[in-house]
Amino acid sequence: MNKKKIGLLAFITMLAIGMLIGCSNTNKENSADEKTRVVKHELGETKVKENPKRVVVLELGFIDALLDAGIKPVGVADDDKAEQLIDKDVLKEIKGYKSVGTRAQPSLESIKLLKPDLIIADSERHKNVYKELSKIAPTIELKNLNANYDDLLNTELKVGEAVGKKAKVEKVVEEHKQKMKDLKAKAPKNPGNVLVIADANGNINARTSNFFTTGVLEQLGFKNALTDPTKEYSVKMTMEQLVKADPDKLIVMRNEKGHTPLAKQPLWKELKAVKNNQVYEVDVFKWSLRRSVQGANGIADEAEKLLFEGK
Repeated sequence: MNKKKIGLLAFITMLAIGMLIGCSNTNKENSADEKTRVVKHELGETKVKENPKRVVVLELGFIDALLDAGIKPVGVADDDKAEQLIDKDVLKEIKGYKSVGTRAQPSLESIKLLKPDLIIADSERHKNVYKELSKIAPTIELKNLNANYDDLLNTELKVGEAVGKKAKVEKVVEEHKQKMKDLKAKAPKNPGNVLVIADANGNINARTSNFFTTGVLEQLGFKNALTDPTKEYSVKMTMEQLVKADPDKLIVMRNEKGHTPLAKQPLWKELKAVKNNQVYEVDVFKWSLRRSVQGANGIADEAEKLLFEGK
């Protein structure tokens, strides 16, 4: 090989090495320049990209919080029952998302395939898979499954902080608080007490003040008919216990079949709310599963129509 060819080969080799080093340095610089923020949540602290775009949510209430921040989730744990569990208007807004299985047992493989840069999980339901989720993407765990009213407001704000939309979400929360004040001003002066129950084929599960739905009604001035202190958000009741509580107004969250077997029981007619025609059937999905600020707004609007009559 003559000297000219040797020199040309050496030049090409050096050029290739230089390009590789340059690319490596550029990648390091880009990685170093990528800004993050530390987000405190129920299970610790997590470094999150400053503006995450690909977000997976593992509980239904997080969908609304994310939409309030102006971001559509790329993945949702929807139990493969999206039409039943998610509000129709919300479904339209998140059209195109991928299901990642059930809320109780989300598919880690499905989540991984979506290449998320943030996962929002429930601190109660998903605490045992936090480490596995964190290996896939930065993960924050917040209260939703067992959230009370204050929890859902805090969760909303935390989601806004995590995705870099703090001010935008703070405005949503402030507008909600003002809405509740305005509705309370329109409520009956003596609204009496109320009890929210889930009727699953005759089995009574009453919501305590620790559950967000009851908290929404209390914000409007209603008192919970359950007065015994408990840390639980729901307690099982017999028909005899329901008669003893004897609420002024009774909210019955319908089961999936949409009927109320309780009304067929003899003691049902003994209830004050039944005698005074103050029993209201509502959608269990809207009144129990949509644990979010927008869910609270929907409950408050329906409560105004149902409970403010005859003030």
